[in-house]
Amino acid sequence: MTISILICDDLPEERQNLSRMLRNYEAGADVELDLETAADGAELLAMWKPERWDLIFLDIYMPQLNGVEAARRLRKLDDRCEIVFATTSREHGMEGYELHAIDYLTKPFTQQDVDGAMEWFLQKRAEQRRELLLRTQSAEESIPAQSIIYIESRGHTCLIHAADQDVSTRKGIDELASELSAAFFRCHKSFLLNLAHAVRIEEKAFLMDDGSSVPISAANLSRSKSALLAWRTGMP
Repeated sequence: MTISILICDDLPEERQNLSRMLRNYEAGADVELDLETAADGAELLAMWKPERWDLIFLDIYMPQLNGVEAARRLRKLDDRCEIVFATTSREHGMEGYELHAIDYLTKPFTQQDVDGAMEWFLQKRAEQRRELLLRTQSAEESIPAQSIIYIESRGHTCLIHAADQDVSTRKGIDELASELSAAFFRCHKSFLLNLAHAVRIEEKAFLMDDGSSVPISAANLSRSKSALLAWRTGMP
């Protein structure tokens, strides 16, 4: 597998240091890394082409165009490329979540930090390729797991709410949960949601990125907050 990566940092020594750590990771993993560098956000945007990068390590504090603003402009062009913010402060953590950054590394970071970010990236890519096989009344369907926003149990059936369709299945919610990955969290006895589509928790419900609201049982409220934080930070 080849992974195309851009390192965007205004300091040459930081670009070199991260490149070295990524090459160290490559040497011990079954991947090939195609590395490029940019000195600031403006250069990143000038270099961008559709599907050019799979992953960007993006410094926040840069002159001219900082990393948060560069990411905001990039997201208008590209929602596929993953972003890891690399910086000296976590004060922009909320912007990182809103811009769908998969990780947030605080400088000076270690080889272990970089390895962890890469493993988290590969885990998310594997999840994007996962499919859920269902037999409906008319045929057998395959639904990309990443497109599923949440699943609702209704009596003897489950309704799967995906980005572009709703599908009913006779499979139970426990069986569906066993076929899906750790991205899916049981927040209620009747609801299973995809944390990748969760925006935030409001009172006793998850607000999802399609505008829907998924209820959280009182017994699962604390676990729900922990699960969302763990998903966003890549912690087990």
